[in-house]
Amino acid sequence: MVGTAGHAAPMLLSNAIASGCKAAKANLGPGLVLWALAVAVVAAYYLPGGARSALIQLAAFKLRWGYGFAIVSTALWGGVIPTLFLRLFHPSQRVKLSSLLFLLGFWGFKGAEVNLLYDVLARLFGTESTWRNVIMKSCIDQLVYGPFWAVPTLALAYLWRDQGFSFAKLSKSLNRHFYETTALPLLLANWGVWIPTVAAIYALPVGLQLPMQNLALCLWSLMLVFMTGKPATKQEAALV
Repeated sequence: MVGTAGHAAPMLLSNAIASGCKAAKANLGPGLVLWALAVAVVAAYYLPGGARSALIQLAAFKLRWGYGFAIVSTALWGGVIPTLFLRLFHPSQRVKLSSLLFLLGFWGFKGAEVNLLYDVLARLFGTESTWRNVIMKSCIDQLVYGPFWAVPTLALAYLWRDQGFSFAKLSKSLNRHFYETTALPLLLANWGVWIPTVAAIYALPVGLQLPMQNLALCLWSLMLVFMTGKPATKQEAALV
């Protein structure tokens, strides 16, 4: 039995890595669109013109409303808008009220969480968009916050939804291999898409980081809706 258990763990890890890499390859096309959007927004901010003025006003508006903006905006762009598009373009896909309320609450909470992350990183490294700051913030975001908090909580929340919002069923689904079988594939699937996008986010001033995250999150969710005809699964869900 010990020998069997010893061989099972490496096999689970190997399968999880293979699953995550396969999903990452499938995400490459939409990822390229997302990267192009991120580069376009960064360029629009740093080049003179009307777009820069509009982005400066948006940044000021976001800073004025703070966490209220983060919660409402992320709930709308991450939860409501992709769901409405799913219902509009795929009428056969029924969207339950409980699922919509879950998406509103979950992405609203994530909006406050990501806003806190951006504020903490700004205090630690400053608000200047230097190469050093962009790299340091991106590394903490994608190598610390993502693997140790964002991905596990996302996986748990979507698993809870898939279990009919039953904590009893959720507890039965959790075991010591939860991370490598559920969270790790999700992490690998999103790294290829979100590492370049996150770098672009941190190249913007603090007031535009969360709006840019929201825009990328919504576009990513919409592309998944059009590709699959269903809401993002926990392995496809957008993360920043």
